[in-house]
Amino acid sequence: MTSPAMIQTVGGATFAKCNVGDQRLFTVNAGISGEEALQHASLIMNCINTLTFLGAMDDGNEAMRWASHYLSEMAKALVDDVTLGLQQVQDGGL
Repeated sequence: MTSPAMIQTVGGATFAKCNVGDQRLFTVNAGISGEEALQHASLIMNCINTLTFLGAMDDGNEAMRWASHYLSEMAKALVDDVTLGLQQVQDGGL
């Protein structure tokens, strides 16, 4: 079984598409503890949960929906990168 302390981000996940070519603006940094990355993802998801709830109550506030969208991209990138780190450890890459 893999120790959670061994899992780190690998820096492979990106987020925030921009320009005509859908180039990614941000990348998750490599070498972050998987546990810490997932804690941040959980905090971001809590913010998303709050924003989507408030946004559902206020049809005129597009800012909450866009904030939720961008934050969800960030949280997904963190989870995806920790998953890449887990796969790397399981494949013997560390």
